[in-house]
Amino acid sequence: MSDQTLLDVFSRAAVSYPKQFFHTKDRHKYYRSTSFAELHRRAKLVALELISLGVNMGDNVAVIADNRQEWLITDMAIQIAGGVCVPRGSDSSANEIRYILEHCGAKIVFIEHLRLYKKIAEILSELKVKVFVLDPEFPKDTLAKFQGQTLFDLITNAKPLTNETENILYQIRCKISGKDPFTIIYTSGTTGNPKGVVLTHSNMLYQLSIVPNLIQLEQTDRILSILPIWHIFERLMLYCTIHGGANLYYTSTKDLMEDFIRVKPTLMASAPRLWETIYQRLRERVDKTEALNRELFDLSYDIKKGLHEANNTIQNTFQQVMDNGIFSFLPELPEVFGDLFKSFATKAALTFPDMYLDPIFLMRVRAMLGGELRGTISGGGALPRHIDEFFNAIGIPVYEGYGMTECSPVIAMRSISNVQVGTVGKIVDGTLVEIRSEDNKVLPQGSIGVIWVKGPGVTSGYYKNASATENVLKDGWLNTGDLGRIDENGNLSIRGRAKDTIVLMGGENIEPVPIETLLTQHPLIEQAVVVGQDKKNLGVLIWPSYERLEDAGYAVDEFDPNCNLNAKQEIIHLFRGVLSEIVNEKNGFKSFEHVSHIRFLPKKLLVGQELTNLQKIKRNVVHSKYEQLIESMYQGHHHAHHK
Repeated sequence: MSDQTLLDVFSRAAVSYPKQFFHTKDRHKYYRSTSFAELHRRAKLVALELISLGVNMGDNVAVIADNRQEWLITDMAIQIAGGVCVPRGSDSSANEIRYILEHCGAKIVFIEHLRLYKKIAEILSELKVKVFVLDPEFPKDTLAKFQGQTLFDLITNAKPLTNETENILYQIRCKISGKDPFTIIYTSGTTGNPKGVVLTHSNMLYQLSIVPNLIQLEQTDRILSILPIWHIFERLMLYCTIHGGANLYYTSTKDLMEDFIRVKPTLMASAPRLWETIYQRLRERVDKTEALNRELFDLSYDIKKGLHEANNTIQNTFQQVMDNGIFSFLPELPEVFGDLFKSFATKAALTFPDMYLDPIFLMRVRAMLGGELRGTISGGGALPRHIDEFFNAIGIPVYEGYGMTECSPVIAMRSISNVQVGTVGKIVDGTLVEIRSEDNKVLPQGSIGVIWVKGPGVTSGYYKNASATENVLKDGWLNTGDLGRIDENGNLSIRGRAKDTIVLMGGENIEPVPIETLLTQHPLIEQAVVVGQDKKNLGVLIWPSYERLEDAGYAVDEFDPNCNLNAKQEIIHLFRGVLSEIVNEKNGFKSFEHVSHIRFLPKKLLVGQELTNLQKIKRNVVHSKYEQLIESMYQGHHHAHHK
């Protein structure tokens, strides 16, 4: 019988995959392995404890913690008891945590460690919740203060499972249907309080029917877990792993490069930021070698890129013939044949030099990432094009996807046979997407407009928030608030946020994100926020790379409060040059998209303050915080004209 709920997935995996292990590090950084069947057994013991504490079907239980084995045990336990898991990361602000606990009404809260406890101790005692702790090393005297218990002690002291207790859990499992929620995920909006996205068992099972096939998940796969587990994207990856019987390894940002070598992962979910960091490290290593090596590396990469593009053309042409038949090509047959011929010729010319150069250079790059990575699923923001091209060309396919928490999450995704740089692949089977105008009319193919989604992955709405639900859901269609375009091959590309659009005084509409993405690819610019709503022209707030400025011989000091870059003409002049070199007609920008003003930010933008957890800019926060700085750009300009 096929799985109806996640509980079926967990039970089936525990029986079907005796060789499925989850690997976590001890304090000496050695990996220790636990079978999934054992984790499932522990989860049942915790579920019985939750039931004895009064957790009924549909009750919310909060988990404030990051990726670790205990998180998985807790998540399964809450669901096995019939409850709904409300997760959040331990780095959330105390105010956010207070809001979520009050809003979802959780009576039981699992927290990760002492650091987190210190941050929210007052809130926990005020709300009179029962607290469990995931970290087995949590100090006993502090536990006694709030009559807490560690998960480890709970499991160790639990009575063994009997036929009778197994039967209690089985009865609950039979009562839960696909329509029931398994989680409420609070998304940090760029404005206001977080909204609780309700996702059901059916939402997740739909994803499990699609994603493992797209990435061709096998039982032999080794998957690295690094993204925050309370985000639906990493959670989907976790459930895919369980569903497919693969092995999962927990890692952290600081151990990642080392764990690539130790684990030799075959797949992972990742965010663009990770690939940017790896790319920068690689470039720095290459740049430190002698000139001949650098030239050979670049040559090797150019050959790979040429081969990759030729293979893509060949593959896409055949795919289209398969999908639409040879007759669909009749009007442009000579052109198609020309492209195919060129691609085969390129392939023939480059294959031999590639066989020679690849082992010298690019194989080493792949070895830095363990040497066995079949691909990575990237989401949570757009990959800069040069990074996307680089990894795809050197043989580490980046399956960029597009999704949102409200869609549990995947809407579109590249697949093994379809990696088109600059797109997020095709809409996944069973999901419908329409590109609509601002006034809600469906636009013809190839137009840019707002992305609307309908399908089995879409949420039923926001928890206890009917007005927010009505704002985004109309007749089962969800307004993503993102701008996109679908090309003639059915690939979706994301073109910015509908809400981010800046409208200049002259009525010109500008998408700031593509400009910001390009600017931050420059080595001197770490962060950039384009501004100019209702102004004559655009300005930009910049947080520069102080390190690189110092290397270039400028007298600047990031940690000196008196170092005001806005008063240093030579630095403003330097960055003006950078702006005009990046944002110009040659790079496809219109004249009104030129950035005319610069101000340097006094402080770096931080996650939880001016950035969301996915590193997206909270524009309204930046605008209100730096209102005077932004205004100063335009005042100076104004006076200049009247002198």
